[in-house]
Amino acid sequence: MSADTKFHMHHDSPEQVGRRERLGVRLLIVADGAFVFGMIFSYFYLRNLNANNGWIPKGGHHLAASTGWVIVLPLIVAAIVHKLGSRQMASFKNISIITLIALIVGLYLQWKQLAHMPFQVDGDSGKVFGFEGSYSSSWVLIAGANMFHYILATFISLGLVIRARRAEVDPILEKWRLRTAGSWFTWIAISGIACAITTSII
Repeated sequence: MSADTKFHMHHDSPEQVGRRERLGVRLLIVADGAFVFGMIFSYFYLRNLNANNGWIPKGGHHLAASTGWVIVLPLIVAAIVHKLGSRQMASFKNISIITLIALIVGLYLQWKQLAHMPFQVDGDSGKVFGFEGSYSSSWVLIAGANMFHYILATFISLGLVIRARRAEVDPILEKWRLRTAGSWFTWIAISGIACAITTSII
């Protein structure tokens, strides 16, 4: 039995760690994309099926076509601002706050939209939240996906703001992390645009 109890740790280079993290996020984007485009397919399938006028029942409600675009605007702003900030590392400390503020505003708008959707049906004890038809259930599902994107992006952006104020960070690893976060911000902006186009078609 050897008296040497030490074990050797092999640390990967920051480049390798950065590539691995970015690959993980890209795989997450692929999985999330399958879900988002599955929702979009379901939206159009149910819209065209419209069994027994179940898409928007008689007396049912729908949201304005512009509603989805108002919600997605902060996602687009956040993605653009993050991209610009990543190119100008010297000013990223201040620019990252703009990204965070845009995402917080979008998170609030999405929460407000979900809380005040007009898709209510009569229940036994007054008004209860329910789905009037396929349109309303599809809208709530898409809004929920946007809400998930906002929550996750806000958390990531908050982390970037905190890291930008730290004195000791590996510049190579930080560069990769900014690019990785940029991949996620770009994806959720694309996802939001796709959902806004979808919900514009009532």
